[in-house]
Amino acid sequence: MKHTRRRKAKATKKKAQIPDTPRQKETPGGRRACWSDSDEPQSKFIMYDDDSGKVIDFKKDGPKYFESVLGDHRSVVSLVASADGGCVVCSGTVVDHEDKQIWILTSATLVRKPDTQFEAYKKEEIKIEVVLHNGDTVEGSLEMCNLHYNIAIVAIEYRDSLGCLPAVQLWDLPLYYSLQPRPVIALGRNVNSKAMVSWGQLVRENSELDCKELMVCLCGISEDFIGGPIMDSENRFLGIVYSFEETAPFLPADIAARCIQYHKKERALPWLRIRVQALHTLDLDVLETICSKFARPPSGLVVDKICDTSTENYGGIEVGDIISKLDGVALYSVAQFTAMFLDKFEVALDTSDAVTLQMDGVEVLWFRQAVLLMKA
Repeated sequence: MKHTRRRKAKATKKKAQIPDTPRQKETPGGRRACWSDSDEPQSKFIMYDDDSGKVIDFKKDGPKYFESVLGDHRSVVSLVASADGGCVVCSGTVVDHEDKQIWILTSATLVRKPDTQFEAYKKEEIKIEVVLHNGDTVEGSLEMCNLHYNIAIVAIEYRDSLGCLPAVQLWDLPLYYSLQPRPVIALGRNVNSKAMVSWGQLVRENSELDCKELMVCLCGISEDFIGGPIMDSENRFLGIVYSFEETAPFLPADIAARCIQYHKKERALPWLRIRVQALHTLDLDVLETICSKFARPPSGLVVDKICDTSTENYGGIEVGDIISKLDGVALYSVAQFTAMFLDKFEVALDTSDAVTLQMDGVEVLWFRQAVLLMKA
């Protein structure tokens, strides 16, 4: 996924005051809220209603989101990366305490070189500042970068004063999660340490970006939200958010967790060379054409592309085939499919040269040669 933006910016500890009237641009279909973590002066926690322009007390109208927002707001930081005279600002989420470091998950947009797709700055080439919830700014360093999934890990050295930065758990999403539209919220933090909230709806759509694992929600977000978390009303971390036109696509927690897991074991993350799409995200006319070929409406994933000259390594699976089960487990999303493959491949690296999977009763051997290994 390619996200490139460079602009002049500078991290600061200055506390900006929230005005009594909204100053943010209206975004149809979205809701925004802001609050300040400072005690003096005490700021209002308000909601911006983009449809009416009315300012409403968020405590009255959004109680079901309150735990998600306030429960994780200390884990959300602002990241400012400087290189070659330019500057990029993203949000990030504390996801792990590794040895004497605190790991922050964010977008690789933070460290991607301008006007490139698969080039990132090296650790020694870029300066990263991390703005915390209390306004403090600490130095960070690039720990990991995966440009295919557009994620990065920034590490800060642990000290006693940072003990208040809890790590958000990266749990797999429930199997049926992508089937139903549901309310979600995007969290972020700007360079003034001001927390940002925007809420909208998870929708059953494919992202137009080139990562099939992405899910899509409709939240009105600014660039400062990029790299921050998407949450639901049950305080569940859904993934890391990006911005594309009027949508807010996000990489599910399932994939982000496995990228980190592979990095901890110092292994290159395999890239699955079979591309699929979830049937429930297809346009109606496309879905109707597919269903007309079956006696009963199918479910699962449709094979969209095979990045290989031969299908022999894939058990004869071809473009247009439907994969409804993997190792006996019903498939509902591309992220679920990829996560299962990555788990299987990781086990195979410790035991043999091949990965054996069951796809709808067909045994498929996924040899290492059938997978393009991409180093972050």
